[in-house]
Amino acid sequence: MPLAAEDGAVAGHLRAVSPRIVAVIYTGGTIAHLFRLAVGFTWRDMPFFVDWILVLLGPIGAVGLVWLREEVLYRGWWEKATHWLIVVHLSVSVAVHFWILVAGSHRVLGFFPYGYSYAALAYFAFFAWRSWTMRLRPA
Repeated sequence: MPLAAEDGAVAGHLRAVSPRIVAVIYTGGTIAHLFRLAVGFTWRDMPFFVDWILVLLGPIGAVGLVWLREEVLYRGWWEKATHWLIVVHLSVSVAVHFWILVAGSHRVLGFFPYGYSYAALAYFAFFAWRSWTMRLRPA
């Protein structure tokens, strides 16, 4: 069901900001994995402000994508599948980064070997591209 005027300011705000928030998050993740591959930093080197960004902005992006699901002008089945992959990945990432803040340690990220960043670079870049180019029905 498309968003109606009576859905109010929250819906308008989510429509305006959530796709861009998701795009910024995945662009930042792309840069982080590229940097990891170039420099070789580990979870021990990761600053906590990254976790705060994910925990504060990630839910807005994920909720917005769910809220806007019927407003997206999908370019095919692949984009609908990608949309839900982004929602799931972003939601899990928010939970992991929240746990990192609660635990006060990035140790959980030690699970991901250096080579994981090659795959992460690819899908983060794809998710960023899709988020920057996502089209919505006219308001």
